[in-house]
Amino acid sequence: MRHYLYIWHDPAERMLVASGIEFKDVIPALLDADGIVLRTGGAGTPRKGAGYQTLARQQLPALAHEDSHAWGSHAWADWQGAPPASVDADVATMLDHRGALRPPAALRGRFLAFAHDDGWYLKLLYAAWGDVAALLAGAIPPALGALDLDALRQGNDGYWLQNGVLDLELSTHDIDSVLNRRL
Repeated sequence: MRHYLYIWHDPAERMLVASGIEFKDVIPALLDADGIVLRTGGAGTPRKGAGYQTLARQQLPALAHEDSHAWGSHAWADWQGAPPASVDADVATMLDHRGALRPPAALRGRFLAFAHDDGWYLKLLYAAWGDVAALLAGAIPPALGALDLDALRQGNDGYWLQNGVLDLELSTHDIDSVLNRRL
């Protein structure tokens, strides 16, 4: 995790937007899944699709040691049950951010995430709030400050945590505007 956390929640869309959470921070929560489908780099084009990897649970801890910042933009979705034989068109559409914004039903997963410059911008779509609460409880170090998950669940405000202090913040996808004021 970076030395700060910006986060807000849109309950109607079942979506969190954050800055400060890196991919390695969510790996512990993904160990409850059977694996993930991961797209690194750009989302591809209609003529040349993006590359995908299907990774089993046992492979996930090794990802914490990879240079996820070098991936640039990336997307992932967790899966339960049998591993997907291949990334079908529905899952590819989801990971390319062209489809409906829900975790892919074909994967029976909990999360669908889109990240730009690992730790800079994260959009996390979820199936159930309890899974998000568990992910955040494991990802946010106490030194950043205490985040009231009940208040976050309500979705009215954005929050900034840094150096043990929690401040209210705007809810926006414009991460740059928040970070330019705060850092």
